[in-house]
Amino acid sequence: MTSAGKMPALKVLTIAALALVAVAGWRWATYQLRAERGPRTILSDRPVVLSRAPAGGMAGISLPAEANVIVCVLDAARADHVGCYGYPRDTTPNLDKLARESVVFERHYAEYPQTKASTASLLTSRHADSHLAVEMRKVGQDSFFMQRGLKQAGFTTAYFSSNAWASPSWGFTDGFDTVYSFNAGGFRGGDGPARAAPEFHRISREPEELLSAFSRWLDQRDGNRLFAYLHFLPPHHPYNAPEEMQRLFAGSPPPRYRRGRIPFRGVRNVGGPGEHEHLAKLRRTGLLDETVLMVTSDHGESLGEHGYKWHPACPFDEALHIPLFIRFPGGRPAGRVAALTQTLDLLPTIYELLRIPAPAHLIEGRSLLPLIRGEKTAVHDYLFSRTGGDPACYVVRDLRYSLLLFEGGKLRALYDLKTDPWQRRNMVTREPKQVERMVEAFRHFALTQRAAPLQFVEASARPPPLPTGQQVKPSEDMKRELKALGYLR
Repeated sequence: MTSAGKMPALKVLTIAALALVAVAGWRWATYQLRAERGPRTILSDRPVVLSRAPAGGMAGISLPAEANVIVCVLDAARADHVGCYGYPRDTTPNLDKLARESVVFERHYAEYPQTKASTASLLTSRHADSHLAVEMRKVGQDSFFMQRGLKQAGFTTAYFSSNAWASPSWGFTDGFDTVYSFNAGGFRGGDGPARAAPEFHRISREPEELLSAFSRWLDQRDGNRLFAYLHFLPPHHPYNAPEEMQRLFAGSPPPRYRRGRIPFRGVRNVGGPGEHEHLAKLRRTGLLDETVLMVTSDHGESLGEHGYKWHPACPFDEALHIPLFIRFPGGRPAGRVAALTQTLDLLPTIYELLRIPAPAHLIEGRSLLPLIRGEKTAVHDYLFSRTGGDPACYVVRDLRYSLLLFEGGKLRALYDLKTDPWQRRNMVTREPKQVERMVEAFRHFALTQRAAPLQFVEASARPPPLPTGQQVKPSEDMKRELKALGYLR
């Protein structure tokens, strides 16, 4: 933004676009409430065909000199329930419209299918075994946070979140100028109070209140460039849809449902409510001609496939495969990228785009700009995602295979995503060389992590002790909120 006089136009266009995200969450939730009552059908075995990156790459990237950045997260939105990712019903027309003006990343995956760990990975570009924000632990303050470099570069920064797992309590918000969150005061952990941004404001989980706070913040800003992180709770549980939304799909049965099973006896799904969800509709109006808009999710949601419901323990694509759209000013470049990408990659992408130096030794992601410009066809040979559960699991993924390594080093499952996109047939005994290659890739990765997770490939290995000082104790208020979201019993 080049002057304060341009604020009204930017505000109108941005609020219009983001207001539709809030409405969208209710629509997805409403659809699922209706679908739950209808007959259940089985998914066909026809795989979703993903496009290849266009030959010669996409058009070059041209940004205004004073470009802004907004990262918008739709909680628990899974990619395969979006129309442009292959969902068979027209439930996401506005998100699909946004996709036509964006770069769509078709194989984009969460690093961890749980909000706190995933948010930490997005803002630090580190895996969970480096930032260590798992269970009741906050992110290590030795991490480099996305907002810090942007603030140093002259951006006014703000953080808006409707999810208690993505609150200041977990150490995410140090370096933001302003924070709007359910929990504005933080926890008291082993190292004292959570580090505070200069200005905190408390909001509820309602998306309308988040948007209202965002609007007020825009009114109060000066003419500086902005970086805003917005984390909407819908379509996450609970599903409290307004009456007008409940009529949208009344009487319409759900399209398809793929059944599967947990691959091994003794592997338990952990926690979660019984309701199902479908993807939100993002309605967008106007053009954000001075803003790079990134729309993604923190994780997906298992709807009963493979015996899982909920998300933190699920090592399959329904919980890990998430959407990512990057809309550049003017809607160009636009296209589809089929390379492997991950939550960790947003930080280095934003920094390269804005020509801000990033500390390479503190981040693990890769910039996606070489893919967008057509300079490369891949930035990752493998992706690594960790889950909770009992036992926990690491997922190693390349373009064709997904290898599940359960904690303890004994239970493994290999899926050929080309011939078995729904991950039903365990090929671990039929493809020993492929398993060996992926296990070796995991060993190399594990040794780069602060808490090297070798216990996933070696039965005798034990998890290393975690550093002291990150463990926190939730307040009664926070416990009630986490119970309302289905995380605590």
